[in-house]
Amino acid sequence: MKKFFVMLAVAATAMSASAQEPKTGFNANKFFDNWYIGINAGVATKTTHQALLKNLNPNAGLRVGKWLTPSFGLALEGNAYFGDKARGNSLTTCTFVRTTEVNLLGTLNFMNMIGGYTGVPRSFEIIGLAGMGWGHNFGPFNEDAYGNEPNLRASYNNMLNSKLGLDFAFNVGKNKEWQIYVEPSLTYCLSGVSTKEHVGYDINKSHVQLNVGVNYYFKTSNGTNHFLNVTECDQRIIDDLNNQVNALRDRNAADEAKIAQLQAEIARLQQALRDCENKPVEKCEDKAVLPSVFYNCNKTLITKQQAENVAVAAQVLKNHPELKLNVKGYASPEGNSKHNDKLAVRRANAVKDLLVKKYGIDESRITTEGCGATKEMFETYENNRVAMMFIEK
Repeated sequence: MKKFFVMLAVAATAMSASAQEPKTGFNANKFFDNWYIGINAGVATKTTHQALLKNLNPNAGLRVGKWLTPSFGLALEGNAYFGDKARGNSLTTCTFVRTTEVNLLGTLNFMNMIGGYTGVPRSFEIIGLAGMGWGHNFGPFNEDAYGNEPNLRASYNNMLNSKLGLDFAFNVGKNKEWQIYVEPSLTYCLSGVSTKEHVGYDINKSHVQLNVGVNYYFKTSNGTNHFLNVTECDQRIIDDLNNQVNALRDRNAADEAKIAQLQAEIARLQQALRDCENKPVEKCEDKAVLPSVFYNCNKTLITKQQAENVAVAAQVLKNHPELKLNVKGYASPEGNSKHNDKLAVRRANAVKDLLVKKYGIDESRITTEGCGATKEMFETYENNRVAMMFIEK
């Protein structure tokens, strides 16, 4: 029997060390991570030669533990027994606590060992416990039962124990921080007066125990109360993401340069417009009595701001039905001359189309003329991209 349990403990330790954990390891595996504390209580009785239900011994305990991996951990447990029936000995009744035990236990989570850790604890788990400890009797030596042998007297109050158990655990709470378990266990007395013949695992020198306990798991460095799986990224994925980041940075730099260029163009056009409005140079063959319509480079689109000038002409024509309008289009001198001739005609027609379609002016009252490219209408050559309106009676 002794050899069997020793082999079981060694096998459990080996299995936990070689369990199929993720190759990448776990997050929150620092020294202060994955600690828990708990309390338990239950009953115990001698395993053999005793009626179980008639000789129950109440006990209560405290357990502090740490999981080294999701499958293997260590725990230190202390239990106090309040009766003399757990060991089958007739102990003194002079103290409230008759016997105490302190055990260092190895803990093995069979669910994680076999099924792998999923990143969060399962709702139900089976956990094995095995370890060694020290027991102490508080009563005086019973000379009537054991005689007056000095070596027995010395070993009566102190014993070497070995505990084996199973926890049927339920993990509850928002982060599975609470664990409620039912634990049947078997504790051997390996040395002491009751084992004076030899030191070993003897079912007749043991007691069975059934406890119910609650553990609380403290927060870990990853912000949860347990391990988190760490998944390695493929280096190709990392390189691809870095390339995307660098491409976005380059695109951002290019966009910033383009924005700066457009802002400079806007500022230049605004200045040109102010120059046009403040210092017009009239070199046309007829005098324009209406505001002119200015265009962007190589464009015939009338902007919202320039459309206001067309609206002024429309109001004049509506208020004076006897008047007619002549629209002359111009282009700035850069570029192909044939293209500029066509551009000048289209600019004049753009004004006419807006007056007819939007304001309902009779198209027979409007004539258009393309005057081609010029650099003499205004001192600022950009202002020569213009359509000028002349009143005719």
